[in-house]
Amino acid sequence: MRFVASAGGAVALALAVVPMTPVQAASHNPDHGNDRIACSADALRSAITGARSAGGGTVELAHDCRYVLDSVDNSAGPSGGANGLPLITVPVTLHGGKGTSIERSSAPGTPRFRIFEVAGDAGFLTLDDLTVRNGYTVDGGGNEADGGAVFVAEGRSLLLKSVTLTRNQAVRNGGAVANTGGRVILRDSRVDKNSAGTGGGGIHTSGGVVSVHSSTVNGNRATGGNGGGVASVGGYVTITHSNVDKNEAVDGNGGGIDNGGTADIQSTSVTGNRASGNGGGIHNTGTLVVGRSSINKNTAATGGGIHNAGSAWIGRSVIKDNTASTGGGGGLSNEGEATVESSDIDGNETGAGGLGGGVLNSAGNTVLTDSTVTKNQASDGGGVYEDSGAVTLNRTRVKDNVPNNCSPTNAVAGCAG
Repeated sequence: MRFVASAGGAVALALAVVPMTPVQAASHNPDHGNDRIACSADALRSAITGARSAGGGTVELAHDCRYVLDSVDNSAGPSGGANGLPLITVPVTLHGGKGTSIERSSAPGTPRFRIFEVAGDAGFLTLDDLTVRNGYTVDGGGNEADGGAVFVAEGRSLLLKSVTLTRNQAVRNGGAVANTGGRVILRDSRVDKNSAGTGGGGIHTSGGVVSVHSSTVNGNRATGGNGGGVASVGGYVTITHSNVDKNEAVDGNGGGIDNGGTADIQSTSVTGNRASGNGGGIHNTGTLVVGRSSINKNTAATGGGIHNAGSAWIGRSVIKDNTASTGGGGGLSNEGEATVESSDIDGNETGAGGLGGGVLNSAGNTVLTDSTVTKNQASDGGGVYEDSGAVTLNRTRVKDNVPNNCSPTNAVAGCAG
């Protein structure tokens, strides 16, 4: 399922309006062609330094230009890690265009560094219409190893508009972006094919706010932790009118999304993600809201579509064709408090010996209202398996599941086996 991009009102709430002063006088050319800096790493560093000295500003980047960075600019930020460009300590906008990219050199011998760090008392970085690629953080057990493309310090802000972050690597968390209590907003952007050695193959947040609007988080990998696409260990995450597809938690939970804070997912496709542990599409240990979304064709050991160990509300959504490969809960595995309303749980399955093709309730409570659980398959409890806790059906049809609809016999009131 793909969704039509639309501007989200949450952006206005999440971002304060910050005046920007151009670094150079505006050209009479509406494309600002006369203002564009030269296509060189030195010119880019100089322009950012100039914007900092001016208290903020906009840097117009050259079109059809690769700004290739081959050396460390600083390690002076709160992350302690190496950065390829000067610290962003004031409001700075980098405006690109057709064919504009900023990237770490791929030449042998190039030192490791991320591209940007947003820090200082007033750090606010806006990237507009460009690609950022090949950042690679240094080894370390702390923040120096986080955020392959961008590290956002506490209380600072990052706004991405029509930006692609691709093929960046973090030794620890946040293959593309690591947010440590700041604000990160994506609009009409892509986070593609990034990787993290621990969690958050695409984006990792530990507090603060992350808002993803009309964007794609695709093909990212967390190789040693949770959240192949997006990982949150606190704070607030919103994802609207977006796609979270084909991400992987290689040795963890939450192939698409791992939520340990508060997450609100609306009009979004979570499709084709994989996790070795729990929650192929979404793994939740916090508070989760899913509305008008599709959770399709995801795979995990347990909870192919969604694994909930916190509080989850799912409404007007479809959980379809997901697989729990070795455990149970092909569509939904619950051990917390889960409410499903006006939704379809259809065509999900478990591997050999798995329980609950549509729904596995292993603890806590699952309440299904005005919903359908159909054509799911498992070794037992093709539709619903109540292992512990309670499953409640309100005006919900459980039918055409294999080998049975509900199990154990008479465990789920109102459901024929």
